[in-house]
Amino acid sequence: MADSDDLPENEILAAAKHARAVKDRRSATGANPPLPSEGKKWQIATVAGVGIGSAALAAALIYSNRGSRRKG
Repeated sequence: MADSDDLPENEILAAAKHARAVKDRRSATGANPPLPSEGKKWQIATVAGVGIGSAALAAALIYSNRGSRRKG
């Protein structure tokens, strides 16, 4: 098997090297601010609550508008 140094450079290897370098620099400085992907994550209950609330609101609006249509 060839070592990783023997492989030709492409965008995937370049991105992997860049990510490794960033990780090494972050650990060397001691300051570890959160990365954008490490931000606050939504809990499943919050997501489900928002979805159910949106569906309930839409149903209420549809129900309230069904009698206001004029026939004729």
